[in-house]
Amino acid sequence: MVNGGTVSVPWRRALTPRSLLLLALGLGAAFATSGLLPADDPFAGTLALLPLVVAALVVFDREARRRGARAAAWRSPGWLPAAEGAAVVALAALTLGRGGLGLEGVDAGLAAAWLLLLAQRLWRQVPALRPLLGRRLPERPSLAFLWLPFVVYLALIPWSTGQRPPDGDEPFYLLITHSLAFDLDAELSNNYAAGDWQGWLDRPLEPQPGDPVGPHGELYSRHNEALPMVLAPAYRLAGKNGALATMAALTAVLAWMVLRLAHRYYPERPGEALLAWALFAFAPPLVLYSGQVWVEVPAALLSMVALDRLRAFRGRPQWGVKPWLTVGLPVVLLPLLKIRFMLLAVPLVGLAWWHAGRPRKPLILLTLALVLVGGGILVHNQLLYDNPLKIHDVEELELTDYPWTAYLYGTLGLFWDAGFGLFACAPLWLLLLPAAARLLGRTAGAARHVAFDLAVYAMPYLMIVVPRAEWYGGWSPPFRYALVALPLLAVLLVPLLAERRRAGARALVAALALLTVALALLWLVVPGWTYNFADGRTYLLDHLSGRFGADVARLFPSSVRPRLATWLWPPTTVALVCGLWWWPRRRAVSLRRSTLWGTAALLAAAACVPLAATRLPTRVVEFEDPWVERPSGGPFPERWVIERTRYRGGWVLREGASLSAPVVPGGDEVVVRFAARFIPNVPGRPIVLEVRAGERTLDSWQVPLGREWGVGELGPFAWPAGEPLVVVAGEHRPDDYNGVILDRAVMEWQ
Repeated sequence: MVNGGTVSVPWRRALTPRSLLLLALGLGAAFATSGLLPADDPFAGTLALLPLVVAALVVFDREARRRGARAAAWRSPGWLPAAEGAAVVALAALTLGRGGLGLEGVDAGLAAAWLLLLAQRLWRQVPALRPLLGRRLPERPSLAFLWLPFVVYLALIPWSTGQRPPDGDEPFYLLITHSLAFDLDAELSNNYAAGDWQGWLDRPLEPQPGDPVGPHGELYSRHNEALPMVLAPAYRLAGKNGALATMAALTAVLAWMVLRLAHRYYPERPGEALLAWALFAFAPPLVLYSGQVWVEVPAALLSMVALDRLRAFRGRPQWGVKPWLTVGLPVVLLPLLKIRFMLLAVPLVGLAWWHAGRPRKPLILLTLALVLVGGGILVHNQLLYDNPLKIHDVEELELTDYPWTAYLYGTLGLFWDAGFGLFACAPLWLLLLPAAARLLGRTAGAARHVAFDLAVYAMPYLMIVVPRAEWYGGWSPPFRYALVALPLLAVLLVPLLAERRRAGARALVAALALLTVALALLWLVVPGWTYNFADGRTYLLDHLSGRFGADVARLFPSSVRPRLATWLWPPTTVALVCGLWWWPRRRAVSLRRSTLWGTAALLAAAACVPLAATRLPTRVVEFEDPWVERPSGGPFPERWVIERTRYRGGWVLREGASLSAPVVPGGDEVVVRFAARFIPNVPGRPIVLEVRAGERTLDSWQVPLGREWGVGELGPFAWPAGEPLVVVAGEHRPDDYNGVILDRAVMEWQ
């Protein structure tokens, strides 16, 4: 096959006997090594899968070169492949023998070492695949761009699933899958009773509030069966790991679709499309979803298939039955995954109608099909749930019921929020800022077509999702509710990456890429850290705050807890990233020098974060934050309360208890305002908060006796440098005692 001057062999051709032998040996070795470590060892699955992963990567490199790619060691020192093999052997030996060597607490470090080894392999392998794209992007990209992500995703599953059991909606999807695989139905009462969840969950699983109950006590889940039906065959063969491998396959196909879409918009940009594909496939957030069970991945896949098909037939004078079916089938399947994906299906029908030349008959037929499917779902929900939208209300679709601030916080949060934003989980996606700015220029070209399709496809869905409190995490990895738009966002980067050789652009890419790799390693080594609570902080920021004894979280934006950083980061990053990208005007610069400058700037910025946190004046003390010393009490609301944004966060103190927060003075005198709520276990007995600067008592304030939040103002008084803010909740009561919820203290320096 000839593609743009490059001769390649189709991937559908059978593997060579040597490659088949290597895969067979890897599979056999995987079975042989599966019992080397106890089943409860966190590396048991990783080491068992290691021979197969190594064999798959070796075979992949051989077969890719056979089809026209370069060797993975291209432009690498000759000793590097041997060093890579030696590192695999050494790490495997260290992982196996760490118990006998007395190495305790090194599991996270070993996991990071394995991930770094995999990352450097990708660093060498991805550029070697460039010839497979030819001088012009093929309409059907090589399946190498599907198989490589799939192998990587499979390699990540054992460690990530061992460190973080299924959570959020995942256990319920897996339980439905189990029921479909073994009972051939979606009725779950017997599965709850038998504890079928015990094979992959370490806590009891109970029906969710609002799940439908049949007339004879039948239990069903609020979640649709479309995704479990796809997972059920592999689950029947290999249990939970089979289901997760299916999700990894769906995610790999979604990554491959980015190259197909890039062909529709930028066929002359194969090199840049390769870079966009690599970012999408191997950086967060997609890599975090690859081994988890969320409907957003198959929803994005169905949407991109429909968009690819309608773009493929764009400009043709008349569409036939087959083109309309290839568009209509994935569109009709979308609401079967989740009813809210009807907001994606309808715009896709509109795009198909627009790009096909505005025909009437196909539009009517597709609309009728969606009406029948959507109407059937609504009737089904009404019969089972007494609510056509299951647990949601029709009023939630009323856009005017939300204040404009909800749209503002939601939009900023999807991208900049420290816990749930796209830029926070993978800063390299900040390149979307100059890509968006480029749309305003005269050279935007095909980028405007991408932006048009993206706006029509995603805007109706996002307009419903963005203002709702549900998007704040949804107890999932970041960017879940906008993941369906991420493939087109990746495609939007393609023309921008053609300008990457400027000094500023190279320094920027080096810094953002290094930070993205570091964060990706962290999210994969400690996968639970991506499941943040909607409290304005993150696990990482909590760790840093506790480590430095300062409020690190206030330096980062949050749409859950709006603060100065929420408003400073968006304009600052827009100006900085866009300015660096187009500076200087000349293109040819030293890659090594620009990379060094970018790395140095990143390290300097990282060093400034704890310095700023410990030196900036204290203005707000959130008592539930980890940098506040609290010998007793608990958070309000409790950690597992859903929709936490409906509550004022705080810390509960009983009478006689105290807390202490370090203070950096910002002036000679200070006025302190407290927000608190009384907890009347013993009615009529008030609580007086005593405020101290270290050991010196400054003032006191009686908390209002009602159940409403009260605000007290104390001061002004002089604040001695170096003394902490201490709050004591009245006198100690050994038996019956009242309590108080402290929301925050605002310190105004004069």
